[in-house]
Amino acid sequence: MFSTTATAGIWALETTEVPQATYPHNVDPVDFEAILTTYNTYMNAFAESDFLAMADQMDFKSKSLTWSNRLDAIDNFSFIKDHILPDYSHSDAFAISFISPKVGGYVLSVKRIDKNDTGNRIASAWGFYEFKEVDNNWKISNIMTIPSLRSLF
Repeated sequence: MFSTTATAGIWALETTEVPQATYPHNVDPVDFEAILTTYNTYMNAFAESDFLAMADQMDFKSKSLTWSNRLDAIDNFSFIKDHILPDYSHSDAFAISFISPKVGGYVLSVKRIDKNDTGNRIASAWGFYEFKEVDNNWKISNIMTIPSLRSLF
C-alpha cells in the first residue's frame, strides 16, 4: 500500500459513479469527475464489446501502458471478452480508493467482482488505474490488475 508520505492523499469512495457526495480535498472536482467518467466509460465499453471506446480512454504515448498501440489493446480486449470472460455482463466495484500522488496524475484502486447477466460471479480482480491529463482529457496511462488478464498473443 502507499504510505501517506508517498501520496498527497487516499480517499475511500463508495462508488465510481459521479457526482460523489463529497470530493477529495485538494483535488479539482472537474478533474475528479472526468477521471471517474473515463474509468466508467472504459468498463461500460468492455461490457458492450465496444473495444474502440475502450481504446479511446487510453494514453498510448505512456511508456507505462502495457499496449503500445490501439490495435494491440483492441485485440487484447476482444480476446479477453470472447475467450476468458465470454459471459461478462458487468462488475460490482467495492473497496474503491482515489489516490492523489504528490507528483503526476491520479490512481483509482478498485476491487471488483465480474458477473454474468444472471448476477453470478465469473471472476474477480483488484485493479489500479493510473490517469494522466493528455490534451485536456484524462486518459488511462497504466493498468495493473491482479490477476492480470492478457491474451496469449
